[in-house]
Amino acid sequence: MATPYYDPDTEGIVYVVRPYAGGCDQDDSDSDMETISSASTARTTSTITSEEVGDYFREAYGRTYAHDENLPLMYPIDDIETRRHQMQHVFLKALVHGNYIGPVQDVLRPRADGSRPRILDIRTCAGNWAQDMAAEFPHCDITSIDIAPIASHTPRANITFEIYDLYAGVAEPDESFDYVKEYDRLIFDLHRVLKPGGLITICEVENQVYDADQPLYDIPAYQTFPDAARALQVLRIAAEKQGIDIDAIHHFHEWIQPNSPFWTHTAEKYGIPSPRREITTRGFRDVHKQIVLMPVGAWHSDPAVQQVGDLIARGFSLAWKQLEPSLIDSGTPPEEASRICSAIIEAYSRSDFHVVGKYHMVYGTKN
Repeated sequence: MATPYYDPDTEGIVYVVRPYAGGCDQDDSDSDMETISSASTARTTSTITSEEVGDYFREAYGRTYAHDENLPLMYPIDDIETRRHQMQHVFLKALVHGNYIGPVQDVLRPRADGSRPRILDIRTCAGNWAQDMAAEFPHCDITSIDIAPIASHTPRANITFEIYDLYAGVAEPDESFDYVKEYDRLIFDLHRVLKPGGLITICEVENQVYDADQPLYDIPAYQTFPDAARALQVLRIAAEKQGIDIDAIHHFHEWIQPNSPFWTHTAEKYGIPSPRREITTRGFRDVHKQIVLMPVGAWHSDPAVQQVGDLIARGFSLAWKQLEPSLIDSGTPPEEASRICSAIIEAYSRSDFHVVGKYHMVYGTKN
């Protein structure tokens, strides 16, 4: 929680982010996180002055969001959002059995000449992924970027946290990173800063749930999970009104291929010079796509999967606690937005709905 106080050194109001252990308020939801992951989320105290607050944050519908009004109004910046990202990191790590896919260890292996491989993490959020990678690869340097100071972070010698409008461009030199982890312009810029032979991964949770009793897992749970179906449809409309391509998740693996139309269209859209355009159209080789099923709720027969599924449902419920203002901003009446969010949160607390989500992961090597 940020607390204002008068600082005689700066002669102004300073907002203090209090350190705490366990990542968020201690309640019964945190016990599940601790049984799955023993990683510490203790944080150090950091401050921003009152003059700087307006540079990073804005108020809307009684909630705090990133300052840039050109960004979609989706998830606010608060303790709930920090908790949600921490929970998401834990259950995704459990599902993937680690922090990455693809030849990451090979790309980041220690260098004979003593040079340090570089990792670029886009959207720091709670910072858990960067912290894990810094511990696993102490011989690498990590730059983690976000659009606002969402949370304070435990300092590490091999992590640099940066705050700026990354959607206007990644402020890093050409071909300076070995590995970037995560859209049209951003992917274009990530290609620019990645070294030839470097690795990109793009990972997103799909905005849909599917009937788990259908073996192909390709039938949306419109009938078995109607509250979720209704809520997700309204969210899709809200996202599209704010310019979010909610179906992009299905096309990343096609976009980053060599000579795909994506490179040309994006370059034309943003007026990217021809020399850079010609380099970027080389794209990525050895592109792979992997989809991991996410059990939503504690319905699975395997106790370990039950535990992960319950954590996923809790994380999804936190997401819907955050999304009500976004629905209102996109035209849904406040009473209806409240009802939709309450209904899906209630549905996620039940174990009689057998549904799964999908986690899409794409990786490729820069040509």
